[in-house]
Amino acid sequence: MRSVLNFSLLTISLLLFSECKNSTDTQAFYVEGNFVGIRQGQIIKFYDGKDTKAWVYNDDKDFKSTTPIDEAIYFGGSFIGVRQDKTVKFYWTNRQGQWKYSPGKDLTIPDGVDGIFYFKGNSIGAWNGKTIKFFETNKQGTWRYRADEDFINDQNIDGAFYLNGSFIGVRKDRTVKFYTLNPQGSWEYQSGIDFTSNDKVDGMFYLDTGLLGVIEGRKIVFYSIDQQRKWTHVVGRNLNF
Repeated sequence: MRSVLNFSLLTISLLLFSECKNSTDTQAFYVEGNFVGIRQGQIIKFYDGKDTKAWVYNDDKDFKSTTPIDEAIYFGGSFIGVRQDKTVKFYWTNRQGQWKYSPGKDLTIPDGVDGIFYFKGNSIGAWNGKTIKFFETNKQGTWRYRADEDFINDQNIDGAFYLNGSFIGVRKDRTVKFYTLNPQGSWEYQSGIDFTSNDKVDGMFYLDTGLLGVIEGRKIVFYSIDQQRKWTHVVGRNLNF
């Protein structure tokens, strides 16, 4: 449904990051290009950040669910995935503000799930406790579990998100560590680039423009990494909602 880091219209985690056991009413995720999706309750709103000085709410693009939502993610092209408990349903937009359910593509996660995120290609990562499992779909909408790519953390996971290539970020409390999947199918920790927020964190996500978004209440603060591998706050880029 989407190629790695070449998203067609909307991209961020979608951010997005809420959980089955620790569900929150507010979530944010990367959609595409300069777009961010923000979920509050059963409504997802989209913000355009192409003007680097201001975020603009696209009030004609809202997604509204008739039932409670645990989490939402961007899944490439014009698709988003919406999780309710263990089931992820996919919706398509004509980009004119109309959303339609895409039948026959549901993903039902067999085990418990604390959260999900988009991974490369046509894949989704689902974390539960200390483990992330990956699921991949084909054009027919059939999902398969990729058991050889399990990620096992040494602590319970509070959040996870995709960056690019085979990179993921795994969050515990206020700190994110970064890992990449090598050709042998093993996950390797990337030392020296950990990010730790000075404030309480409600979620994190990565934009393919190179920014790390940190959700703090009703504000998203953005950070970039420099050539010295240090994370710095991008002044004037905050998104308040």
